[in-house]
Amino acid sequence: MSLSQSPDNRSHRTDYLLLVVLTVAIYARALGHEFQMSWDDNWYLVYNDSIRGFSWHNLKTIFSSIYQANYAPLQMLSYMLDYSLWGMNPGGFLATNILFHTLNGLLLYRLFRSLHGERLFALVAAAFFLVHPLQVESVAWISCRKNVLSLFLFLISWEAYRRYKSSEPGQGRNAYLASLAAFILSLMAKSTTLVLPLILILYDICFPVGERRLSLKDKITYFIAAVIFALLSMHFQNTDFQGGIRMPYHGGSPLATAYTMLPVFCLYLWRLLWPTGLSAVYSPPVHSTADGTVLVAGLLLIAVAWCGVRLYKFDRRLGFWFLFFWIGLLPFAQIVPILWLITDRYINVSIIAAAALAGAAAVYLRNHFGSRGKHVLYGVIASWLIALSIVSFQRVGVWRDSLSLWSDAVAKQPASNKAWACYGEALRFSGQVDAARHAYERVLASEPDNAEVLAGLGDLYTEEGQLDKGLVLLKRLLATTPTHVIGWSSLGTNYMKRGNYAEAEKAYKHAQSLQPEAWQVLSMLGTLALTQGNFRQARDYFIQVESKVRDNVVNAYNLACAESAAGNPDDALMWLEKALQRGYEDYFKLRTDPQLSVFDNDPRFGDLLNRYFPGQPGRQ
Repeated sequence: MSLSQSPDNRSHRTDYLLLVVLTVAIYARALGHEFQMSWDDNWYLVYNDSIRGFSWHNLKTIFSSIYQANYAPLQMLSYMLDYSLWGMNPGGFLATNILFHTLNGLLLYRLFRSLHGERLFALVAAAFFLVHPLQVESVAWISCRKNVLSLFLFLISWEAYRRYKSSEPGQGRNAYLASLAAFILSLMAKSTTLVLPLILILYDICFPVGERRLSLKDKITYFIAAVIFALLSMHFQNTDFQGGIRMPYHGGSPLATAYTMLPVFCLYLWRLLWPTGLSAVYSPPVHSTADGTVLVAGLLLIAVAWCGVRLYKFDRRLGFWFLFFWIGLLPFAQIVPILWLITDRYINVSIIAAAALAGAAAVYLRNHFGSRGKHVLYGVIASWLIALSIVSFQRVGVWRDSLSLWSDAVAKQPASNKAWACYGEALRFSGQVDAARHAYERVLASEPDNAEVLAGLGDLYTEEGQLDKGLVLLKRLLATTPTHVIGWSSLGTNYMKRGNYAEAEKAYKHAQSLQPEAWQVLSMLGTLALTQGNFRQARDYFIQVESKVRDNVVNAYNLACAESAAGNPDDALMWLEKALQRGYEDYFKLRTDPQLSVFDNDPRFGDLLNRYFPGQPGRQ
């Protein structure tokens, strides 16, 4: 029998197909979802022109910029590829997330079967990894591409390292270099995979191969890369345009943070076993003292650790997965304190170990019950995986759009100010202004200096024409958070609507000084200059925007208005045609915009409209 026809190969193909079908059945509904405009997709994608196609300008931008307190150029590079394939269709971006998640499951199936030699182990573990509800956030949220992409490269790096370790002495150099390169790329997608060197040391101890046993020398380069990206990450988490996610220690001290994390670790374990009540955000209580909850959690974790020691003594290979789980959580253990105490996405490395232990449990029970109980066991395992799949399928639906996501979050976490702030923003963008105001005010009642809500509510009042109320909130925001770029921009808009152009310009320029790469602020300065009749200055600002972002529809239209107002019909017509080529669709504004009055009675304007809007009436 040829190798391609062997039963072992056929079982591989059958299992791969089953895993793919299972994953697609859960996540296919995500292809009809929208961008999460109140949760990072706006900044990573919708407002980020640097991901719109491959160009030297865009490549330079993504490799020299931080996004939402993260340096993740590979994540941005993957978005550029998506845009080249799908345009700004969110379904295309989500399809890539699903693809990477599926590939990760298949790579893990291969890894588990290679390490443990058991089909049941590999199939149950890979299925657990793919269908578990804690994975939904990483897959159904486009901005969480960093998770599935970094994990894919993490697994590629580990696989190349395994080939290096299994090679003959003096060989394997290419596999080693490939592993190191994949690890660095993984860190360029998300730095939390920096735990790989520790996992490789543990792997050498628990899965020794031939003459290449534990060696720290070949881990030095991995550790150097991990330290570099750890330092970069800590730096960038302090320098986001909205303030970053670095925090003082929760509860005011490292000890209080440690007390707080004991129940949090127990929550991770519980949600692996019983994944209900999942939410986009959580608000676990901060424990400043060793109260009853902390003591119970500590005792539970001691019991878990005792079981882990016993497992390691019983079978070192299974003990590897127990230790792997806790190593995977190290970046989120608040050793360096960050904003979020717990989120679903933080489990994306550790869940590999949980999946492996689930696979090991399935094999143990099969061997324990023997052939007579085998089919009952398989039925129980299948029912369990189907139950997890149903929960995940339902959870995917929650990520449909911002309003759906945050209405779910405030229902499950009513004490979370972050959930209410994002819910208010989602309501505002959906046109439910009164409900948005109520959500914002609920947060301010308990947290009067919440920067996110002060900015959102200040903007809302400004848009409604309640300029005095908006001004009070925006000034309060900037008094407590003087580096809030959006706050300064919003203040400039408030002043501009008042006709106080000098103060508006000061506010905009201060925002520009805080974030020079923010082309949106340049666009606001251009609009202010156009409003004041400074047409040449407006044009200069819009030209600067054009140099920073390519093929921006609104900027081409703004340049057409600036040239028109300056009495330059030829240049105005050129920019207007560029706006139309880039996809400008507001036909009514084209017909009525007084800033395009230079085209009154100009037959070229009518010809342009007829080309792009055939059959429509001419300019009014």
